[in-house]
Amino acid sequence: MNKSNIFFLGCGKMGKIIVNNLIENNIYSRNEFLILKPSNTNKIDDITYIDSFDKIPKNYIADIIFICIKPQNSQKILENLSLSKIFNENTIFISILAGKDINYFTNFFGDSCKIVRSMPNIAIEVKKGIIPLFFKNFLSHEKKIINNIFSNFGYVFEVEKQDSFHALTALYGSGPAYIFLMQEIFKKISIEQKISPEISHKLVQELFLGSSLMSYQDNQDFQNLRLMVTSKKGITEASLKNLIKNNKLKNLIKKSVDFGIKKSQRLTKK
Repeated sequence: MNKSNIFFLGCGKMGKIIVNNLIENNIYSRNEFLILKPSNTNKIDDITYIDSFDKIPKNYIADIIFICIKPQNSQKILENLSLSKIFNENTIFISILAGKDINYFTNFFGDSCKIVRSMPNIAIEVKKGIIPLFFKNFLSHEKKIINNIFSNFGYVFEVEKQDSFHALTALYGSGPAYIFLMQEIFKKISIEQKISPEISHKLVQELFLGSSLMSYQDNQDFQNLRLMVTSKKGITEASLKNLIKNNKLKNLIKKSVDFGIKKSQRLTKK
């Protein structure tokens, strides 16, 4: 098999997860990676790291470029990448930048560049992530390359309308943080009810894992699952009544998601 040149522009928490997954699943080997501007806390053994574009090997051409930098720092870095001459008409760009649409990248790399926009969430670390993909200038066999790259990360699907990324990012990119916040709240309330911190932590883990597995394996409508646990005039019904009344909890979460969507939209305009 011919050696591929896999270039990572930035490599923080998400970048490290992606690199490790690609190595562990034998998609690419360690000597195929070149990583520019990694986070010092996210380095991986036996990977080549450089700290400036000047240190890219002469005549290096990337087959795939992962763009994993922060959106607020991207303008100058992408300008430098566009001047680096490390890509050609066959190079595939993969962006995981929140809020930056395809047009943002074609300004740097040309309208004919092959670029896929993605927004994987942090659950790719346990291979249960959500990975939406939006393609520009890809042939069907080239899409298979991308699907193969992300196949061990979780649920991969193609997005037809790029505007969907605003909602997908706010709901499912940020979604794990909502779940972790709920776990944090459950644990605090549990401790307030005189259950030890250690036991509370374990109980919250089991509660969320068990409930998730039930909904994943049973495949029933979520409302049906809730009603299955909610006996008439029982404790659960009494507990949930205040949250369900007038869509109180739903409206609160929707308001938070709307803030996220607006933030994503603002990032697109910058």
